[in-house]
Amino acid sequence: MARKVAIPAIIISIVILAAALRIWGSAWGLPTAQHYFSYHPDETVVLSAAMRINFFTGQIDPGFYNYGSLYIYLVAFSILFGSGWGLINLPASNLLSAAHIGEFSNLYMAGRIVSLLMGIATVYLVYALGKRAYGRKVGILAASFMAVMPIHVMHSKFLAVDVPATFFVTLALIFAFRIVDGRRWKDYLLAGVFVGLAAATKYNAGLVILSPIVAHFVSDTRKPSRRLLSLKLLSIILATAVAFFAGTPGALMNSGKFASDFAYEVLHVRTGHGLVFTDTGNGYIYHIAHSLYYGMGLPLLILAVAGLIYALARRSRSDLILLTFALVYYAVIGAAQVRFARYTIPMLPVLALLAARVTIDVCKRTSERKVMAIGCAAALALVMAYTLAYSLSIDRVYAATDTRDAAAAWISANVPANSSIAFPTIPWFYTPPVRPNFGAMMVSQRLQGASQMPPYRLIVGDVEWDANLLKQQSPAYIVLSSFEYEDRVRLHDSSVKSYFDMLNANYRLQHRFDERLSLGGWQIPLIGKLPHDMSYASPDILIYSRK
Repeated sequence: MARKVAIPAIIISIVILAAALRIWGSAWGLPTAQHYFSYHPDETVVLSAAMRINFFTGQIDPGFYNYGSLYIYLVAFSILFGSGWGLINLPASNLLSAAHIGEFSNLYMAGRIVSLLMGIATVYLVYALGKRAYGRKVGILAASFMAVMPIHVMHSKFLAVDVPATFFVTLALIFAFRIVDGRRWKDYLLAGVFVGLAAATKYNAGLVILSPIVAHFVSDTRKPSRRLLSLKLLSIILATAVAFFAGTPGALMNSGKFASDFAYEVLHVRTGHGLVFTDTGNGYIYHIAHSLYYGMGLPLLILAVAGLIYALARRSRSDLILLTFALVYYAVIGAAQVRFARYTIPMLPVLALLAARVTIDVCKRTSERKVMAIGCAAALALVMAYTLAYSLSIDRVYAATDTRDAAAAWISANVPANSSIAFPTIPWFYTPPVRPNFGAMMVSQRLQGASQMPPYRLIVGDVEWDANLLKQQSPAYIVLSSFEYEDRVRLHDSSVKSYFDMLNANYRLQHRFDERLSLGGWQIPLIGKLPHDMSYASPDILIYSRK
């Protein structure tokens, strides 16, 4: 009886921990009177698409198909729900202004709440998945790993598609295992539905269709030809298609725009993302050494790799169902030239399960020897403690004043009116908000903001990193963001070298604003810097003044 009571209490405690980690700092970077746009560069894109939706008039075309439409609809519904309860009160004109910035901030928060809820729910779903795949103990430990997974904690705070897609991926995996258990029509259909919804959120998440297909083949004892021609197998594919088109109806209603945006996204991942991933080597190695190393933390990554090797060696039915999706998905993202850390998020539930499974099995085999059992428990406690501390340090950064806001406040307090301030590139989300519209999607809007006076004369050259501009204009101050210079420095860009040579010769570093991942004075031991899409909060800001 006590055990029956204890297990739900443990699961509830894990979910509460997951919720606390994801909620803390979730108001980071929301628009204020100082900056009209979120500090996350993709949030405005998704929110703009959601604002085009009007369920009452039947306007369900977001006009944007770089991602599937399902999450956009969920954000639109969240906004509608908030408006219905009087939590969001937009001006009739919908024009952006400081007077109504609080309401626009609420729009972003409405979308973030969807991600938060789905991220928290995913932790429970990982428990349910682990329980079906490898037993209750593995499910509990896997959910614990997922609860403290740094990149999942971080990206659950964002108005973005990756965490919601992972929610549907996990549901599809659960129903793949239900196929193995009972081979019921309902489970086949629901597995297909959740595959379709995953793809309707993030296209490549649809690769999870491989898991229910494998589940069908490993659970059907008939001849291979009979299994291949099974109506139940066909039902997975049909249910996937119906759910995908229900979640992204524009693929049919606005097929031209859908095809154009989809083709753009395919070309984008094939050709790269500016300088961010230039000369970063092999994609498969990069995702392990960067995306997963920083996204999971080294101790948990080691367990996940050990669990992967263990599963490849054992190749049980559960292993095959999970590995097929994880390995094919990894093969796809590793082959791409765009290598954001967030691309690994849909496979995190599988990695959490494999890490938990190998841990439980090893600890079980050593349980007869007291010293080994204590060592296993101690090692597991250290893994959890490190990963939890890592996630808490991330939350601390997100809850603190962002370096851009601190830099803008310093400029306002210390830079005399009418002073000239130069920027090496066109200001954007990474720039201190000397003008409130620096985070706008349109370059023209940002340039318009930079051209306005007073209180400062802002200098933005026609050419990025133009050292001659500093010589000609001799600005009083220069403001740089790490998003602007880090990749160019890594690539030994000659224009950046010339620019910094000019800075060092004629300017002094007046102030540096940065935030390091630390907890209680202890800096989290990490090699190098966080990946691009794990660095949106508090980039390094350098302010130089003329000597």
